[in-house]
Amino acid sequence: MVLGMDAVVEARSPRSVIACGVLRPELDYLLRNGDAGVQVTYLEQSMHRTPHLMPEQVQESVDWASQWAAQIVLGYGLCSNGIMGVRAPEQGLVTTKAHDCVALFLGSIGEYNRLSRSNPGSYYLTRGWILERKDPLGQLENEYVPRMGREMAEWGAKEELKHYSHFVLIDTGVGDLEALRERAMENARFFGKEYMEVRGDLSYLERILFGPYDGRSFYLLEPGDTVQQRWFLRETA
Repeated sequence: MVLGMDAVVEARSPRSVIACGVLRPELDYLLRNGDAGVQVTYLEQSMHRTPHLMPEQVQESVDWASQWAAQIVLGYGLCSNGIMGVRAPEQGLVTTKAHDCVALFLGSIGEYNRLSRSNPGSYYLTRGWILERKDPLGQLENEYVPRMGREMAEWGAKEELKHYSHFVLIDTGVGDLEALRERAMENARFFGKEYMEVRGDLSYLERILFGPYDGRSFYLLEPGDTVQQRWFLRETA
């Protein structure tokens, strides 16, 4: 069973954090002074684009960590059902209550929901997506054009984004903002979208690394539990 909202699980070492690579700039920044009790494993940040393959890949990392870690934490949201069905080992498993990584960069599910209501057509960009050229322009140039030629690639990329009205850069305060801003604005100009910036908040990411793991921000799985989609559908604040 999953522990209730009032439950709190304290951080235990050694701790394995298995996280999407898009979180790496911010998590590495938070770990800059080192913490021998935390080991972070970063997985490919485009895995959510093949969500049917993702649970098996995440499970492999969980099973590996279960051989040595006292505690295992997933640095993921539900991510297109990409962690659905992942099973907690004998140590149990901690995972966020976020639908996707945007809430993690904004500091809370509540802030993500607030921004989603005020700007429902927002496509969010972060340092990790831009540096790895996983932003829409990067995908266009590196993935779509080589496969289908420029004309078809540009048409397809614009079709994918036709329901968005804004590109929103999340400034987490990590690294040089100007280079990110220039690239984010380039995306907005090319795809004909409005440009916005919002201030990020590292507190959720910090809790992923160091705890405490409370039942309001995290699901606390007992041994043998599996991640269920229905849990996330009720998270609105």
